[in-house]
Amino acid sequence: MENKRHRILVVSDLSGMGEGGIPVFNQHLTEALARHHDVTLFTAKPDTAPHEGVQLRTTPERPGKEVEFRDWLKHHAGQDPRSLGLPDPQSRPFDLIIGHSRFSGPAAVELRDRWYPDARVAHFLHTSPERLPLFTLPNDPDLAQAKAQRDAKAERMVMERADVAVGVGPLLAAEAERLASSGRHVPSSHQLVPGVKVEALAQHRPVDGKLNLLVMGRTDDPLKGVDDALLAVKALNERNIEVHLTIRGAKPEQLQRATELAQNLGGAANVTVKPFTNDNEELKRDIVAADAVIMPSKHEGFGLVATEAAGHGIPVLVNQESGAAQFLGDKARIDPAIGQLCIVPEPDNPRQRPATWFKAIKELKADLPQRRENAKALREALKAYSWDHAGQCLVEAAMKTTPKTRHGQAGPAVQQRVATVQGPNGTLLSAGEKNQGPVRTDAGPRSMLARAAGLTSPGVRPPGQGPRPARNGPAPAARPFHLPQHRPGEGRSPGR
Repeated sequence: MENKRHRILVVSDLSGMGEGGIPVFNQHLTEALARHHDVTLFTAKPDTAPHEGVQLRTTPERPGKEVEFRDWLKHHAGQDPRSLGLPDPQSRPFDLIIGHSRFSGPAAVELRDRWYPDARVAHFLHTSPERLPLFTLPNDPDLAQAKAQRDAKAERMVMERADVAVGVGPLLAAEAERLASSGRHVPSSHQLVPGVKVEALAQHRPVDGKLNLLVMGRTDDPLKGVDDALLAVKALNERNIEVHLTIRGAKPEQLQRATELAQNLGGAANVTVKPFTNDNEELKRDIVAADAVIMPSKHEGFGLVATEAAGHGIPVLVNQESGAAQFLGDKARIDPAIGQLCIVPEPDNPRQRPATWFKAIKELKADLPQRRENAKALREALKAYSWDHAGQCLVEAAMKTTPKTRHGQAGPAVQQRVATVQGPNGTLLSAGEKNQGPVRTDAGPRSMLARAAGLTSPGVRPPGQGPRPARNGPAPAARPFHLPQHRPGEGRSPGR
């Protein structure tokens, strides 16, 4: 692991607790980077809470809620950075610029190409752009496919200009490689493991016959699979297998209605619904009070809740189609005797999901003492994957790239690149060292996600202009902001 102190600009439309999954991830990563590097965060929300050790710079307030944070951030990336409190481009102030998916990736590459051309760009992929719309728009497959293709194109266009494409966990690392695999500039790739904060070991209550489960997610979000867990809990109790499910995540103004719906599916005595909270201490109390935390989502790019619970020594069950499952099932990282028992297989027929979760929960309850011992061992293994490890390994991977194959420059149809993987304790490994085989530089066979989505997404390189040189001298006149035309199905929630 290298020890050189680098200058890093993190670009995130939103950042911090209570703003959604990516903003929470960004705060953890940014603060970890700041413990070892000089970090500036550029975001689109002026009242963003301070991040420890980080210089915070923001855009002005949005002109109205109809303007997306991501669009407002992208607009200001084209303005002279000195007007926003960012450093003078002539001072060559940044070694690395980080962007997150289509939410801030376009702003990150714009800042680099227009103002800070010496910096490398690391572009994060947080979700599968092709798979996710199938669950967020389950009743309109045509609209879902159109959104999937549009979002995938947006990710590829940023990757075309990036130096390294970063997948959050093994599932998304493979997806990032596939999306980026066509084009004149194919970036390097890196697999990052989200940091785990290993907490004090939870003190388990004596087994008294009832299994207390916790799930994070709204009952009205089809992606989270909470309905399947509720049906499984009801069936278990009907067979005298006592299970109680606590659901944390209802909108406060909809708590009563969410409780009614959940209890109708799972049984009034078997379910408790709690409102969403961004109070970390309250969430910790929920986790340590549970016998197990479950993640029945139909798809998760990673699923931080699983490793967060495991950091307390709480048993977990995760869906097979998630980055967390692939991580826990990687025998090079986690003992199979521990990790495999955490993974719930995804049935071919979605209607069988309640039955599958019924079986998994029943087996966990019957084996709870041993599962608790396994959870202790898993907690120890996760000490090798902290946020500091993730940040340091990311910087080392990004700085290994040679920033000479910019968008639009001459070069072969497919650029040579390297694929790296975050190993234990922040050790940077090549993909070959992880026994993942050679890195493909063509579109290759479709991933599990793409096959399931029924999409090919080969990745067509858009015609582009060369990088724009950094401007010197007086700031140019600010460009007027025009509200983008969002299509139906384009979400506006900061939680993604």
